[in-house]
Amino acid sequence: QRISTSRTSRTRPIRCTLPLCTGTRGPMLCLLLAPAALAAPTGAALIYCDPVGYEGRYFREACEARGVLLVRLWSTPYAAMLSEDLEDAEERAAIQRGCAPAAGEEAAWAESALSGMAITGVLCGSDAGLATAERLQHALVPARTNGLVPARRDKYLMHEALRTAGLAAARQSVARSWEEARSFLSTLPPPLHVVLKPRRGHAGLRVGLASSEPQARHM
Repeated sequence: QRISTSRTSRTRPIRCTLPLCTGTRGPMLCLLLAPAALAAPTGAALIYCDPVGYEGRYFREACEARGVLLVRLWSTPYAAMLSEDLEDAEERAAIQRGCAPAAGEEAAWAESALSGMAITGVLCGSDAGLATAERLQHALVPARTNGLVPARRDKYLMHEALRTAGLAAARQSVARSWEEARSFLSTLPPPLHVVLKPRRGHAGLRVGLASSEPQARHM
């Protein structure tokens, strides 16, 4: 499933301490330092994975006011979505240069890019980048992580975690075909009321309520 979210807007960085790649999607990797008039640098850094949406402005201003470095990176899934409709090879390359480090390379990246600065946390601006943000926080801010938990992002696993903990959870099934879906529907008592939704996503995208098999199949 493709996750739709707003594109980044072009912004003007205050100061970059690493090479800045710009394009129609705005800065791809930008380390923002607070102007001296606002706050002196503290040696702390905050990572912002997939910096999209209106919140980015407030995160930037908050970091500037506190002298904290704001590090903006793309998750691989979001970078792929940004790149898919770009014809310019340089723009695509710029996006890739601004991607988060791969699994297992987080510490080496932080030492090279941030010169030993203290990373205080990781923010995420998209559903697509949650796994990347979780991984970065787990690797780079171990004091503020409770592990890598796929159930945080997978709705099926969320319900199974509730069930395992002895809490009430809806009956559910993962259907990869209409035959699998119909088989599960046949086990439900009448009148039929079933919610169909993707395992990943947000804001109610592709979520619907069906009260008959024809409705469910259409959805």
